[in-house]
Amino acid sequence: MTGSWHDRSMADDSWTIQGQQADAGLAPVRCILGEWSGEGHCHGEAVTGRMHGAAVIDGSWIEVEETLIGADGSVVHTDRSLYRFNVEAEALEAIQLFERGSMTTSLVESTNDGFRWITGPGAPQLRFFVEGDGLRYTVILPGEDAPAAEMTYKRA
Repeated sequence: MTGSWHDRSMADDSWTIQGQQADAGLAPVRCILGEWSGEGHCHGEAVTGRMHGAAVIDGSWIEVEETLIGADGSVVHTDRSLYRFNVEAEALEAIQLFERGSMTTSLVESTNDGFRWITGPGAPQLRFFVEGDGLRYTVILPGEDAPAAEMTYKRA
């Protein structure tokens, strides 16, 4: 099995270096780790939210699950995002899984006040803002100025 973990030896420094690079590359999104509760709106509806971020596998992935709940207690939206630093491309990536078997993959860019997903001109724009010990995000749909969704989270 060429290129598999079977070929990795203790003396193979490249495997160790890859792990160190993957770990360092996750720095911009580590702020999302932990348990969060939030309030905001999604497509004009007031919602509350729960979010959980955890380092998974060997810590070189960050998994975030978010559930938005409507005023009537029903689930409005659930998604799961996996963040990783792609060592070969030298880029931070987000893989988002959501309803109806949907998936997107976006590059993630660090900003001076948080991070954003680079999604392209015809896709929703997603920005995360680190505000003190809290976190806020906005989702702006193409051709619109106001956020279609905006959530403000505090540590639970």
